[in-house]
Amino acid sequence: MATHARSRRSPATLTARVFGRAGRLPAKPRRRLAVIAAVVVSGPGLALWAALPAQASIPAHPVWESSAPFGTWDTGKFDLYNNEWNTAEAGPQTIWGDSFHHWGVESTQADTTSVKTYPSVQENYNHPPISKLQTLFSNFAEKMPSVSNFDAEAAYDLWLNNNDIEIMVWVDNHGQRPSGNVIAHAKFYGQRFAVWEGNSHMFSFALSGKQEKKGTIHLLKMMDWLESHGYLSSSATLTQVNFGWEICSTDGKPMDFTVTRYSLTTKL
Repeated sequence: MATHARSRRSPATLTARVFGRAGRLPAKPRRRLAVIAAVVVSGPGLALWAALPAQASIPAHPVWESSAPFGTWDTGKFDLYNNEWNTAEAGPQTIWGDSFHHWGVESTQADTTSVKTYPSVQENYNHPPISKLQTLFSNFAEKMPSVSNFDAEAAYDLWLNNNDIEIMVWVDNHGQRPSGNVIAHAKFYGQRFAVWEGNSHMFSFALSGKQEKKGTIHLLKMMDWLESHGYLSSSATLTQVNFGWEICSTDGKPMDFTVTRYSLTTKL
């Protein structure tokens, strides 16, 4: 699929929320396997059927799930948020979770280039100045569909100054292009990123080379880089940190995205 500029979305915290909770949604038939396929090997007097690997699906009994466009689960420190923010174009999406570090979505999005949803785990902050932060880093492990006909990326999304400044960190890109243009390249703890500027309030750090399905991202170092290069003021305040997927297309078919490890460490 051709790459494209990312559509800008409204901040997650400014979007109306519809809360879903365990036990409040009606039961529905569980799609146990997303794809079942077989291969026939034939010869004289021989016919063999071999099942191909199937894609993961929603667990049978998650602690929580919701198909509400803005379904949210407050797990304590973190929220899980379905965030179908592009209400004009978003297709069906179900989010499920056992915890903030084990959750996922099953999403069905049309084969068009606009971003439809950003399901995510998020932490909200009481606006500390970034100059007061001593530590801000995160560990993650995620899995996107194993097929090729989808368009999405796994990314962090940071909001500063009460949702006025957005900083994204792309770690696993499949078919997307950040908004704007590359203004530099930077390396953080051995990881090389292209730095994109969409406008004076929008920046993206896109991992170069091999994409990562698991790893550690030093978010404070990236904000420090923007500050030291004159793109960000030290008086800027931290509003929210998210991790999830910007989903554009699943080729009109249900596909599954899963987080199997997540932590976010903040020290003031």
